[in-house]
Amino acid sequence: MASLEQVKNSLDIAAVNRAVDLLTQAKKISFFGLGASAAVAHDAMNKFFRFNIPVVYSEDIVLQRMSCMNSSEGDVVVLISHTGRTKMLVELSALARENDATVIAITSPRSPLALEASLTLALDVPEDTDMFMPMTSRLAQLTVIDVLATGFTLRRGAKFRDNLKRVKDALKESRFDKTELGL
Repeated sequence: MASLEQVKNSLDIAAVNRAVDLLTQAKKISFFGLGASAAVAHDAMNKFFRFNIPVVYSEDIVLQRMSCMNSSEGDVVVLISHTGRTKMLVELSALARENDATVIAITSPRSPLALEASLTLALDVPEDTDMFMPMTSRLAQLTVIDVLATGFTLRRGAKFRDNLKRVKDALKESRFDKTELGL
């Protein structure tokens, strides 16, 4: 809890707002991470997929590279890494930017990935993932994704939220309701 409180207090709200701006204006959004951060990228894809905008996600580094090579101006690539030291993600950032995409990094401040990205949402999480399995860092990353998705929804306005409600209502039809289950 103390680590998450530290993240909350150190997160740059102006950078979060800028990220929401970039995401709401994007032609296409890609979410990539490796290892534990891949699960966070997958969660992000699940959230943003409902927003009626093309969303790309893959755990495969070759597909990630091809996606960055095929990105262009107006596309946003979100790279997620606790340490920001994974060479392949830093290379993806450079590749996407070479193709005029905007890169948002959710990573440690002053890391190689943070320095290569167009915009960094710096998460200063005191967690040694070289020794232990990521926990606090992953929770912080998931929380930032939720904040971005909420900001996206609010920024798009009431008409967009009505469309989102229609999507949710359509999904309800695929579930049993509590009365059908005797609950």
